[in-house]
Amino acid sequence: MNDTGNESGFVGQQHKDPWKQRQGARGAWIAVTFIVAALVVTVAIIQGAYHRSSRNVPELPESRKVATTNALAPTELSLSFREVAKAVKPAVVYVNIVENASSDSGQPDFFGFPGQGGFPRRREGAGSGFIVTEDGYILTNNHVVGNANKINVTLADGRKFKAEVVGSDAETDIAVIKIDAGNLPTAVLAHDSDELEQGDWVLAIGSPFGLQQTLTAGIVSATGRELRESTYNHYIQTDASINPGNSGGPLVNMQGEVVGINTMILTGGPMSQGNIGIGFAIASNTARDVFKQLVRGGKVTRGYLGVFVSDLDEAKAHALNLEPRAGVFVVDFPDTESPAGKAGIRPKDVITAFNGKPVKAARELTAAVAATPVGQAARVDFVRDGHPQSVTVQLVERPKNINARAIPSDRGEGDGEGGGAIQQGRLGIQGQSITPETIERMGLKLKVPTGVFVASVQPGSPAADAGLLHGDVIHGLDRDEIKSVEELAQAVKALTPGDYMLEVERSRRTIFLTLTIE
Repeated sequence: MNDTGNESGFVGQQHKDPWKQRQGARGAWIAVTFIVAALVVTVAIIQGAYHRSSRNVPELPESRKVATTNALAPTELSLSFREVAKAVKPAVVYVNIVENASSDSGQPDFFGFPGQGGFPRRREGAGSGFIVTEDGYILTNNHVVGNANKINVTLADGRKFKAEVVGSDAETDIAVIKIDAGNLPTAVLAHDSDELEQGDWVLAIGSPFGLQQTLTAGIVSATGRELRESTYNHYIQTDASINPGNSGGPLVNMQGEVVGINTMILTGGPMSQGNIGIGFAIASNTARDVFKQLVRGGKVTRGYLGVFVSDLDEAKAHALNLEPRAGVFVVDFPDTESPAGKAGIRPKDVITAFNGKPVKAARELTAAVAATPVGQAARVDFVRDGHPQSVTVQLVERPKNINARAIPSDRGEGDGEGGGAIQQGRLGIQGQSITPETIERMGLKLKVPTGVFVASVQPGSPAADAGLLHGDVIHGLDRDEIKSVEELAQAVKALTPGDYMLEVERSRRTIFLTLTIE
């Protein structure tokens, strides 16, 4: 079998076709060549991708050490907390108030029971405060004692006193109360709370949930916070634990100086009343100024310029050929006899400085004016039509209800008579030229028919997004005065994408809206 097999195999090899052998060899070489080429291409692709990747990856910055001053070890920091607490706590007081509220309105009381036909209901509250003079003057919050019928103060040593309200200021939420005592321990207000910086250690002392003499520690989370709750306060934000009952207590620095009055917290929602790490304190610079006025006269008086102002945003700045935040935009006046109006300031002027101090935001101007004594003459620098000017204004006392003098909206009754009409698709309104009949019927402050009456506003349109309402009168678009629907149509047609200023009359007040064209 083996021989037969060998012979058969030999004979088979002897009879192979030479042409087929050459083709097989050639195919093998082709296959090898293809494989080698594929490998070369693959390597090139990988290398190219690697190099491209290397070129696109930016260099990472080297690690750096942040320079610190007065760095304390944990033990040293704890000892510092102790020393600050020992220095300040004797001046911190617990404030308990009793308030009698009539229930003759028939509204349910605190527990949900109907009102009792005029019988007074007794309500109690509590907060904190701190002694600032040896003869018993105490700083606290207005919302702690503002409506109290009785105020009881408990000192750190346990002594109790009745207190009287010396004065309070709802605008800053600061109140001064007094007890009849002497040789009392006092807290010291920081020389300048504006020196406080983000990251500084601070301690809060007070009576959260009635737990008297509680000390919590944290840092300054931010300074100069502007909240809607106040026009005049620039709050210190801290993550030091502040809870109900801390209101009116001191926020102190590591030198044992009061830098703020703890006043409010943000909570996690209606069901959460505790601290979530966001608390606010009134700066001691504000507290010092308010304290002096309250002790002197029982109230705070503020200077009044008599202008409605707004920030100079990009749309207004573009219309006036100025830089954004180059000053404060004058919108209108509460009345023609306001100090600013008498001095010659007009709507669309841009106030750049007050008493020599530059102002770049509406709140800055309001605060600067309010801090100026009533009756004092003040210099106001402003820009009108690109030309710097200045006037002297005699300030009067700020009316107490000025914050309620918001420019109201008025949807009017429409205008179906006279004048041209426009269906402005790009703007999104239907407008009509003003006629004498329109002025009389709408009670406009115009003396001559000019402008475009907004008869309707298309929902979702640029006009609606800008805040235009039915009944508004358009008097200006960016740098163009608008006297008729034809002028409005031409002005809108020429607009390129961007923000533009609309000058609008609403309820006899001039307002300025930002129109965005996309």
